[in-house]
Order: sequence, then C-alpha cells, then structure tokens
Amino acid sequence: MKWAAVAGLALVLAGCANPQARKDFSRDLAAGNLPAATSSAVLAAGPQDAPPTDLPWALEAGALLRHSGLSERSTQMLDGAEELMKDDDTRNIAASAGNHALSLVANDNVLPYAPAVYDTVMLNTYKALNFWQQGDYANARVEWNRSDDRQRRAAEHFEAEIAKQRDEVKEGENADLVNRSMSSTDEALLKAGVDLSQWAPYAGYVNPAALYLHGLYFLFNGEEPSDLDKARKSLERAYALTKNTQVKIDMAAAQRKGGKLKPAVWVVFENGTAAHKEQLRIDLPLFLVSGNVKYTGIALPVMRDGAPAYPYLTVGRQQTQMLADMDTIIRGEFKTRFNAILIKEIVRATAKTVLQKQLNDSSPLLGTLAAIAQAASTQADLRSWSTLPHNFQLMSVPYPQSNQLKLGVPGHEDIVVDLPQEKRPVVVYVRAINAATPPRVDILASK
Repeated sequence: MKWAAVAGLALVLAGCANPQARKDFSRDLAAGNLPAATSSAVLAAGPQDAPPTDLPWALEAGALLRHSGLSERSTQMLDGAEELMKDDDTRNIAASAGNHALSLVANDNVLPYAPAVYDTVMLNTYKALNFWQQGDYANARVEWNRSDDRQRRAAEHFEAEIAKQRDEVKEGENADLVNRSMSSTDEALLKAGVDLSQWAPYAGYVNPAALYLHGLYFLFNGEEPSDLDKARKSLERAYALTKNTQVKIDMAAAQRKGGKLKPAVWVVFENGTAAHKEQLRIDLPLFLVSGNVKYTGIALPVMRDGAPAYPYLTVGRQQTQMLADMDTIIRGEFKTRFNAILIKEIVRATAKTVLQKQLNDSSPLLGTLAAIAQAASTQADLRSWSTLPHNFQLMSVPYPQSNQLKLGVPGHEDIVVDLPQEKRPVVVYVRAINAATPPRVDILASK
C-alpha cells in the first residue's frame, strides 16, 4: 500500500497551497487593518528575534513594516529575505533534486519560493529608500548600486531562460507530448479570458520606477562626477521607457553636468496593490504513450490585474502622472516563465495519470486512491509578493513658501506635509495600499 501513503502525503501537501494565514492576511489588508496584517506577516516570516525562514512572508513583512514607519525593522526583515534569496541561488543540488522529485508527486508548493527578478529589484529599492529616509547615504548608495546591477542582469537572465524553454519544447524527453498539449492549453486559456500575447514587459525586463529612483538619488546626492553620470544614464533609460515629462526634465538636469538643483518638491506616489496570481484549472487531452487520449486536470497560475488605491494625487491644480506600471513588469516576467510552468505541469499530470492507470489495472482500490491524490494535489503555486504597488506616479512642484505641502487625495481630506525649513530638493514619498488604509508619507531630503 505504498501508493496509499503517497496519496495521503499529497493530500496534506495540497492543503498547503493557499493556507488560512494568507486568507486572513488578505482580509485584514483589504479592511485597512494594517497592524493586524503586519503582525501576521512578521509572525509567518519566521521565529521572533531570528532571521526569517519564509521568503514570501519576509517580503510582505518588509514592505508593511516600511509602510508602518518602522524602517529599521523593515531593513532587517529585507536583509533576511535577501539572505534567503542567496540560499535559493546556492541551494544544495541533492536537496534541490529531492524537492523537485517531491513536487512531481504533489505540486510546486512543496518547493522553496523562487523569487522573481522584480522581487529582487524591489527588495534593494526598498532598502535604499529606507536608508535614504534615515539619512544613511553610504548604505543607500550600496543598495541603489545593487538594484541597478540586478536590472542590468535581468535581460541576460531571461534570454537564458527563454533558450532553455525552447530546448525543452524541441528536444526534451516529453517534447512531442508537450507540444501537442500546449496548443490545447492556449485555446483553454483564451476561453478563460487569459491572453498571454498582451503581457509584454518593458524593454529589457527593466523596472522603470526603480531605474528612475536610482537616477534621482544620484542627481540629488551625487558626490563626484561619476555619480552624475550614473544619474544621467538611469534617467535617460527611464525616459526612453516611460516618456514621462518630469523624467525628461530631470534627465536634462543630469545632462547639464553641473550646478545645483533648485529647491523643489518631487512627489513619488506608490499606488495600490499589484497584479496577483489566481488558479485556473483546465481539462487537457494528454496524448499518452499508449496512443489513447486521456483527460486529466492541470492547475495553472494566471495573473489578474492589481488595483489602484486612488487615480492620482494633486497639489493645487497639478496631478501626479504615470511613471511605471508594476502590473506590466509582473505580467511580462510571468509570461516569460509561463512556458516552463506549463511544461512542468503537463509532465506532472501525465506521470500522475499514467501511474493512476497502472495502479487501477492492478487494483481498483489503488486506482481510486491515486485518483483522489491526483485531484487533491493538483494545485497551482500562487505565491507572490502581494504588497507591491499597482503603479508608480510622479510630479514635481515648486517648494512652497510656507514649507507645507497640501496633498490632495480624491475622496478624502487633504494631507498637509511639513517640509524641511531649509529649502532644498526633497522627495515626498507617498505609499497608499488601498482606500481603507491611510497613506504613508515620508520625506527624502537631499544632502
């Protein structure tokens, strides 16, 4: 009865696909209960007073601690998350092989979370913003450089991944099966309203918001000519991707190669919550070795749109304008990974179905147990960093004589922001998760 044990294990593992903790977290966040959501994320990330052990929860906790004004704790949590990312890069090969074998019996939820490139870029961006807010310019510089390095390596990473997927489709052990099943999946996805052709990333898989903030930091706080060169290059790339008017103005300032910026206020608005994964079950005809056509279910993650907290912010008659769409970044990267997810799910479903048939031929009871295990363990991996924003917006306004900035929030009272008494270039950084949660406003000053 070895398969009965496997079936039981698969049932247990399948229950981990969307645990109650995640549902409670999402409910608290939607209701505007930020303290409860933050506490849940911190507890789920790992033991108290110890480095985090769960990467997705550590990312959620790091973002929410930052939103709660606890920048030092946020940085500590994100430091721990970064160590977990390094572990993912250097994980023991034998242990990894064992996990992947187990995932073929159950699903990808038994594997450690594989961070997306945008996860890594935003992690270093948030750490850089934390240090900037604290006036720790040395460590902010380190994190901006790390973020920029991850951006530069993104295109190479995905070029290699696409080539690997292409080889798998053409030459893999199950190439014929995969090719025929993929065409059926494309049709099923379109019927479900999922059109992957619309999910195009920014050129080079770049995050324009992180790129712009990198450039703005060195424009504000450059210490040597090479810093201004960094600012110029990042702002030129950001403008090429966004065509944002304020980015163009900042790019021109960096290109002038000299002279101080005039006192002004840059408003950066991190708005809403990003695209998230949902499960889509599809009945697929799998062309098995015997030549018979069998129908079996597969479960795929698909992306659903994120949601803005507000359409824009205002200062007087001026409105924030779109800088970068985080949903575009997430969907574009997910589209590139999707074929690998699909190939693995088809191979997994085929193996389970063949085994189910073999067991049923020898014992109907074992066949029934196998069918139950297969149904229970067919779960998509829906893990992602859900507290990233829907989009980034931007505007710049003259420094008010009163040293107070009045931010207009549609449908809510204005927010009065006290600015530094010494007039200089500053960033008013606004984070709004949803309309139920009060926006967080931080001041990032130039040196």
